[in-house]
Formats: sequence, structure tokens, C-alpha cells
Amino acid sequence: MKFLVLRDTREKDGKGWKFNASQFCSGTLESGLKTGDYTLLGYEDVICLERKGSIIEWANNMMQERFFRELERMEKIRYPFILLEFSLKDIVDYPYCEGVPFSVRKKIKVSGAFLLRKLCEIQLKYKVKIILCGDKESAKSIALSLFKRIVNETIEKD
Repeated sequence: MKFLVLRDTREKDGKGWKFNASQFCSGTLESGLKTGDYTLLGYEDVICLERKGSIIEWANNMMQERFFRELERMEKIRYPFILLEFSLKDIVDYPYCEGVPFSVRKKIKVSGAFLLRKLCEIQLKYKVKIILCGDKESAKSIALSLFKRIVNETIEKD
């Protein structure tokens, strides 16, 4: 059975992923999603993927109440995930890591230890699974694999 990926309309052009038609996937459709950045048509209450494209975006989210409201909404989804397009080393070394411009590093008040603590707290408090993917292409591959597993699991249960 083919699935159709829904991509939130708030994902900026050139950012995020678009899934092409294949033997498993019918492609990607832009849609206004209430929660997360990606889901599957007909599986909106089953899977939700939130994508974080940079360590800077992740650090900013740790300071925003809006992000924690998103985590609360994700609690209603059977399989909620956050896919991070960077590594654990980027978190630990923040702000002295790749992806953070040298000119702004000294202005940043948030440390890697703080970000690591928040990552652990989120995983303990919420059912969301956080995957450190390393880069954009790996994150997209993991997303596609998750979609396939979810669809297969749902078909097998029915």
C-alpha cells in the first residue's frame, strides 16, 4: 500500500524534505498541519515528525514556550518523533560547534550542557522519541523508513 506524505505549509522552501513517488510513496502534499512538520494522509493521529534543521533552531526552541506546547500536542499522537539534522557532538559543543557562526558564538548565553539537559528532560517527560540523525539526508532516510514501518505495522494489525 502506498502512502502520501503530508508536509506542513510552514516548512520554508529549500528547507526540510520532499518525498518523490516510489513503490512505497505517492509523493508529498503541502498541507496545514496542526502538529509537527510531517505525517501521512490517513495516519495523522498515528505518526508525527518534527524536523529540526540546525543546532541553532534547537537551541532557540529550548527557550520558547510555543515549542513545549507542540510537545504537549504530540502526546496525542501514537508515534511522535523529533528528527534532528545534527549530531550529539553539536549539542555538547554548543555554541562552539559547526553551524554556529564564529561572530555570534560569544553572544550566545546557552551552553551545550543546558541543551543536553533539556534533551534528556524532554525524553523523560514526553513520549516523543528524539533521533540525532547527523545531517539532512540521513534524517530524510530515517523519516522514510519510519513511514514504511508505521504503514506496515498498521496493515499487519488490521
